[in-house]
Amino acid sequence: MAALYVFLLAQPVYIATAKLVPTGDDNSISNIQGLASQFGFALPLQSGSSIAFADIYPEIVKSRKLTGILLDRKFNTKKYGQNQTLLAILTRQNRLEKYGADERFKRASKILQDDINVSKARLTSIITLEVGAFEPDLSATLATAIITESDKLQRQFKTHQVTEKRSFIEGRIKDGKAELEGAQEELKEFRERNRQVQYSPGLMLEEERFTTETEVQKGIFITLKQQYELAKIEEVEEGTTVQVLDEPVAPYKKSSPKILLSLFLALFIGLGLAIFVSLGMEGFE
Repeated sequence: MAALYVFLLAQPVYIATAKLVPTGDDNSISNIQGLASQFGFALPLQSGSSIAFADIYPEIVKSRKLTGILLDRKFNTKKYGQNQTLLAILTRQNRLEKYGADERFKRASKILQDDINVSKARLTSIITLEVGAFEPDLSATLATAIITESDKLQRQFKTHQVTEKRSFIEGRIKDGKAELEGAQEELKEFRERNRQVQYSPGLMLEEERFTTETEVQKGIFITLKQQYELAKIEEVEEGTTVQVLDEPVAPYKKSSPKILLSLFLALFIGLGLAIFVSLGMEGFE
């Protein structure tokens, strides 16, 4: 029966592999948690914690948002023709036509997620992406699509995050400017009222307080202006979030089912059952 299943029912699986390295140094916990929320899951981490981007990449790749994008994307296959959506391909390949649209989409999403495996090297940040499909070319093009679409999503999130940051800093600059001008005005008025400050220790302390407040507000304002300029630069910057070390290529042989192994196991199990039955029959006699 096992041999019959392998030859007649088991679908061939070809696995394309790619190796990736995350780029950039934007791995602060707030940014990573923000990125996670964009893909529909939360990280229960404290503010003092740290997390590598390579640890969250598997969740991004298998997120509902990304699988939805991939299912709408068109691919070419020998079995089902050209320019077919991945949803249509998986529907026909896995006989999902009997389900309604929503259920069909959910099942296709689960099938796609199960066909994707992401792992990280223990001592490095190198990520290995493995994608299975029933045709070698499909597995390679699907792996490439995963890399491309996940990168797009991450860059969209980064742009959105930087734009929000710039808008926030803009508001703080307006407030900071008003606070600085207020502190400067108070210092000026104090000095105009008290021209002999050096003869009064109390007035000297009060002047120092006004001066310190003015310097603090000035420092805050300068820092905000610097952060604003950096945010403007980040907003227009473009760059990939991962560097591809090894591009996915169409595998030359299938990963499963392993016919020889299955035949050996079937033969071994069959022989064992035959011996067991033979011994049982001898016992009855």
